[in-house]
Amino acid sequence: MPLMLQVHGGGFVGTAVQSDWVNSHLAARLPAVVVSVEHRLLDERTPLPAAVNDGWDVLRHVVAHAARWGVDPARIAVVGENTGALVTALAAIRAGRSGPVLRAQVLVNPAVHLTPAGFEHPSMREHADSPGFTMPQIRLFRRLAVPPETDPRAVSPLHAGDLSGLVPALVVVPTVGPVADRGRCCAARLRAAETPARLTEYPKATHAFLSLPGVVPHAKAARTEITEFLREALPRDVRPGGYVRRGRAAASRAAASSGVGAVPPRWAGCHHTPRGWSG
Repeated sequence: MPLMLQVHGGGFVGTAVQSDWVNSHLAARLPAVVVSVEHRLLDERTPLPAAVNDGWDVLRHVVAHAARWGVDPARIAVVGENTGALVTALAAIRAGRSGPVLRAQVLVNPAVHLTPAGFEHPSMREHADSPGFTMPQIRLFRRLAVPPETDPRAVSPLHAGDLSGLVPALVVVPTVGPVADRGRCCAARLRAAETPARLTEYPKATHAFLSLPGVVPHAKAARTEITEFLREALPRDVRPGGYVRRGRAAASRAAASSGVGAVPPRWAGCHHTPRGWSG
């Protein structure tokens, strides 16, 4: 069966339990073996690279023991939600350089920009008090993730030197949330590097909406889109090899739309990118 590695959100202080419902849904409907990463949580003594390394170590462990896990190492996708998307995006970058071969990545409401410039996005001001995720919470999480004298670019996928040649990405953005513009910039950055990226925005959807199907109507549509995207990316007749980065830059903790957006000429000052689909 294909492998879907999932990393939960929660500002690096939440746990994987919050994703159990969504993971069970995807496991049944793909179908796939879904491995949910219970990474180390951040505090004054546990920096962000610990959580990032946990995600990477779990991926490598499961692939190295694919037969034991009952997974096909030629059909792997990574899925991350909010801060978990930072972990999976960095894993996809590392895998693109050295393997294992991935087939797809799904980034839901991705918080992939931890530099101070990330607070200048319009969505940060427009949705500073949005349900479930407020500016005081974001600033607290960032203080834990990027302590003083730490370079936030090293753990910000948007600042990776080269994003070309990565596996296709689906970027899902709920529009009512402070990090919405970070998701838009993520898709724009991938497109600018000629990595296939589909951006879908769900109007009036809020933070963590994927796990709230009875509260946010768009949750069902988003889950359906993710499921279909992964089915197409993980076909049964796939052969070993595939999306491997070959271009310009060259014991773990497994717990177990509308319109076509143009690529802006520069992403670095990205505050708002065109909305819609890009294949």
